[in-house]
Amino acid sequence: MPAEREAYFVDLILKTWGISPKSVQVAGDTSETLETILFEKIRQRTHGADDEGKTAKKYFKHFDLEGYGTIRFPEFKKALEAMGCAFKENDARSLFNKYDKSGDGKLDYEEFSAFFALKGSGNNPNVNPSFGIKREPPNQVLDKILATLKSRGMNGIRGLGIQFRRMDNNGDRKMDRTEFMWGLKENGHTLSPSEFERIFKYFDKNNDGKISFDEFLSSIRGKMNSRRSALVAQAFRKLDKTADGVVKVEDLLGVYDGSFHPKFKSGEMTQKDILGEFLAQWDTLKKDGCVSLQEFEEYYSDVSASIDEDDYFEQVMRTAWQL
Repeated sequence: MPAEREAYFVDLILKTWGISPKSVQVAGDTSETLETILFEKIRQRTHGADDEGKTAKKYFKHFDLEGYGTIRFPEFKKALEAMGCAFKENDARSLFNKYDKSGDGKLDYEEFSAFFALKGSGNNPNVNPSFGIKREPPNQVLDKILATLKSRGMNGIRGLGIQFRRMDNNGDRKMDRTEFMWGLKENGHTLSPSEFERIFKYFDKNNDGKISFDEFLSSIRGKMNSRRSALVAQAFRKLDKTADGVVKVEDLLGVYDGSFHPKFKSGEMTQKDILGEFLAQWDTLKKDGCVSLQEFEEYYSDVSASIDEDDYFEQVMRTAWQL
């Protein structure tokens, strides 16, 4: 029987030999992993100043149809699924059994939720919690944001980065909850309150109410593969005549060819318009009239995220820089 049928196998053994499901257990490290995953799901759904215990209680209470403050395993599993935890049957059963202190088949979710309230506060409301490394990114929300950015063409992610930098008044490259929310809204993203909280809390690594927008943009764009990176490096070496790792903005102007641009081909923009838009993207890390290798790579990381095919990315690079 294949490994993915584990839940069926466990159920088969239990029913064949009349074993109580309460006897199903998993190793301690597995139990800790399940709790970590569940906590992260709860944390992503916790809004504003609410604590994780309150959020957990809200989900469990929804399935407490009798209103006794306890739930049985089927309701417990439904609550987990509502929070985005698709645990295997025996894993969910093990977690349930661990917190069914009385062994009567009922879980006191008030007590269970208190565990997550303490975990969220680091066992001390005055100390920021420390989180484990098993943090699952809110991929659906990230994909939704990326889809909007990709619809704007090659400068979609770049534009969002410029928006964030414009709002960064103190230059620490961080944004609080309000700044991040308005930055996304002004850039045309429509996220539900739940989606926003999930993504903010994921990137708020130390729970200080701020996120690094560089880290956020890096997660959105992803990394270029080796083929694309090599093309970017080749283009920069061609521009860097003195081999000092810096290129003047006017040097870009003398080489750049915008005829590959989709909006030039469609007639929406002239070469002059494209060039103006292109030059506005540069010199972002330090306003000195120069483009560093880091700035050049960052720019093309943004462009790369909007291009699915490696062959088309190569065509863009070879045409733009006459490689």
